[in-house]
Order: sequence, then structure tokens, then C-alpha cells
Amino acid sequence: MVLHMKKAAALLRDLKRAEWLPRFNDMLIKEVVEEILHDTREMKSLVSEHQDLDDIPQEVAAGLCLYNDLVDRNRRCLLAYLQHRLEKIEELRWEVGLMVPEEKLKRLHDSEQQYLHLYNTILDKYMKRYVPKCKEPLDLTADAEPPEDINVQIRVVQEGLGEIVTADSGIVRFQRGHQLFVKRSDVEYLIRAGKVEHVKTLRTDDTAGLSMRHQRR
Repeated sequence: MVLHMKKAAALLRDLKRAEWLPRFNDMLIKEVVEEILHDTREMKSLVSEHQDLDDIPQEVAAGLCLYNDLVDRNRRCLLAYLQHRLEKIEELRWEVGLMVPEEKLKRLHDSEQQYLHLYNTILDKYMKRYVPKCKEPLDLTADAEPPEDINVQIRVVQEGLGEIVTADSGIVRFQRGHQLFVKRSDVEYLIRAGKVEHVKTLRTDDTAGLSMRHQRR
């Protein structure tokens, strides 16, 4: 009985210890499911010899309550484990956009990766068709918080980003170690993914001063 309680609790402890998510523990989940099936069989065995369930012995009723509590506890622990993981996966999509870090993808089960793909598809479809006959997509993930200003200074921290064509900043080329001045909305997903680093926010007067210095040169 004690082992029943330890396996399900171990799954939740893994979640608590992880910085983001632990690797999907398929083996331990299967063991907890087997415990649920075993306890269900035990309950069926207890009542199989009694035709009248309204008049079963006290010891049998106590056994049924015990096994039912074990089944319910294991079930709730499994659901909590899976729900927590799905919530983290959804949060990840809003934090980093479509550029999910490879090290985080490796921690997901195949079915969880499929869930992320379907979640992306549904969110993308909604952003493109949020109102009938909309002309431009609405990027709901662009700003997690209202920005102080739209201009930011960033530092490129990852190799191989190449270049992107943006709506407001034109063509932006990323080279590791370089600092750039761009619209925050153009690079928000890169900041969240940790591929570029937000150095500081530039207000209107700051950007005007920068433009004047560049003109003097």
C-alpha cells in the first residue's frame, strides 16, 4: 500500500524540482496506471462473493473504501501531473512564439509535441481570422506586458540567427555580440526565447539623439 502512494508522489516531486519541466516519465506513469488497474481488480474481487451489495460485511466495506481512496488518489496525481505539463507547454508558446528551444522540446513526450503543434495551429488560425474579413493578422503574443516604449536596444547572444524582414525595422541582420536598435514588436519573440538580450528601452528623445549623432558622422 505504501508503494502505491510513493510512485504517484514521485511524479509531482519531479515537477516541483524541475526548473521548467522534467522529461516525461513514461515508465513511472505506466506503473501508476497499473496500480490503479490492480486496485480496481481488488475491489471487484471483494464484491464478487456478495450478491447483495447493501448487506456486505464491515471488513469488506472498509476494504472497498481503502482501495477506492487509493485509486482516486493515484488518478488525481496523474491528472495533476499531465495538466501541469500542458499548462507549461501553452505558456511556452506565449513566451517564445514559434521558436521553441530544442532543449525544451526534448523534454516533451511525442503526444505533448503534437499538442503543441495543434495549439500553434489553432492560435495561428484565430490570430488570422479574429474578425470576419480582417486584413492583417493580430499577433496576440507580441507583448506579454504593455511596453514602456516601442524602441529597444538589443544585444545578439546566439549564433546563426541570420536576418529577418520586419514590418517596422526593415531588414535586420543578427550577428552575435552586435547591438541593434529596433522596434520591440519586431523582436519580442527573440527576446523571450533568449536569442537576443534586451539591453535597454529607448524613449523618443533617446532615438532622436541617436539619429542626430549618426547624421553628424
